[in-house]
Amino acid sequence: MDTLPGLTVQRDDPPVAMQAQLMGTLDLDPSTNCLVLRPSNIDNVQFVDIAWPRGWSVTIPDGNPTLTDRAGIPVAQVGDEVSVGGGFVDTTRAKVTACTGQQAVFIASALTRL
Repeated sequence: MDTLPGLTVQRDDPPVAMQAQLMGTLDLDPSTNCLVLRPSNIDNVQFVDIAWPRGWSVTIPDGNPTLTDRAGIPVAQVGDEVSVGGGFVDTTRAKVTACTGQQAVFIASALTRL
């Protein structure tokens, strides 16, 4: 991997906890080199841009892009099956710039590896 992947990150903690659940595989969008989720529970959607909690980032400790939390602890790698809690929000309302350029993002509040 030559280039560190991009990532959409929330600027502030969400004011409310959303209750949706999105399941799928962490992946890279080849057209934007952004970390995305390829959903397994939404039909006709190729990928979803996730707005990760403030302070989360991408590292490449072993050649595989790894999502790390604000404490620097690895939480998932590209290829992992995950469940993300949160909800869809328009980027303007969420006050984020989507790495992929999408108009809506899934605001993440929790992640579980499956």
